Amino acid sequence: MPPQLWEVVGGVEQGGILVRQGCELSSPAEAERLSTGALIMADLSQKKEMEERLKYWLVSGTGPPCGWISMRVKGKPLVEARSPSRRLRVLALHGAPGNSNIMNFQTAGLRKMAGEDFEWSFLDGPCAWEPVPNSTQMNLAERTAIEKALAKGKPFVQWYSHPKPTGEEEGQEPAKAMSFENVVYENVEEGIKFLQTALAGLDPDIVLCYSQSGTMLAMYMDVMRKDRLVSTPVPWRLGVFFCGAMIDDPRYQLREPLPLPAVYIHGGDADPWGRHGEKMLPKMYKDWRMFEHSSGHVIPNGVEGSEIFQQVILRMYAECQDLIGPKAGQQQSS
Repeated sequence: MPPQLWEVVGGVEQGGILVRQGCELSSPAEAERLSTGALIMADLSQKKEMEERLKYWLVSGTGPPCGWISMRVKGKPLVEARSPSRRLRVLALHGAPGNSNIMNFQTAGLRKMAGEDFEWSFLDGPCAWEPVPNSTQMNLAERTAIEKALAKGKPFVQWYSHPKPTGEEEGQEPAKAMSFENVVYENVEEGIKFLQTALAGLDPDIVLCYSQSGTMLAMYMDVMRKDRLVSTPVPWRLGVFFCGAMIDDPRYQLREPLPLPAVYIHGGDADPWGRHGEKMLPKMYKDWRMFEHSSGHVIPNGVEGSEIFQQVILRMYAECQDLIGPKAGQQQSS
């Protein structure tokens, strides 16, 4: 079921409408009411819209962050459907090595769940990538047959690069080779110039990154802030980062957190960069929220993925709430 937004229009005299912990009317009521004027999103796990009862997540306003409400009482609506005034623009940036075709595949579950309120665009990184012979490291090894098929003939690229490993480093096991000290990035300026040009014509509301692109975006935003390349510190509203996204080269690390609201999702102990990002991301962003799954260095799917996607979509709406108004063809209640 795609997301549906609702505004609470009932409960004016009562200070909001009643929220219950479960679907049944006999379920315990929450102490706090859901405020009149609150914007809510229907829970995406509901197979179909229920006629009288709705499980919601709070987008804006006051009240319990989630719960069950009645949609009408004695024929009078308590909520009215709302929708964005335009499709919300999401720019999706791939990991390294990768490309836009692979990122399109990786985000398919999220995009389907998000529905028609969102418009997606993709970019390909500017730096060439070549595998290191016999390497077993995730970002250096030869790509699998499945990855090559998903690439659909596009070359594998990256947003910046690293110095070529020495022979000794190439022979190490991934666990031993994974170090977050003395990391060196190359071609960063090329990536920054590329993003500066590409983003000027896209005007995204949300930028969603996988792995290395999240690091590149943070370095770019820091340059924007220092050089005042734009009139506002960050011209989009939300950053969503799946895996990676921390800056390990000391030359590019942030001196102060970025003002962009951020959602960070990592793959737990199965993600080589997961716990590192868990420590680093709160230092990089003033307003952040973190989620964890168990699938490793990937954009999750299945039940875990759906639960996280729902929270990501909720936050995307929350950061764009000023663009949400009456549903087309529907008049707002007086």
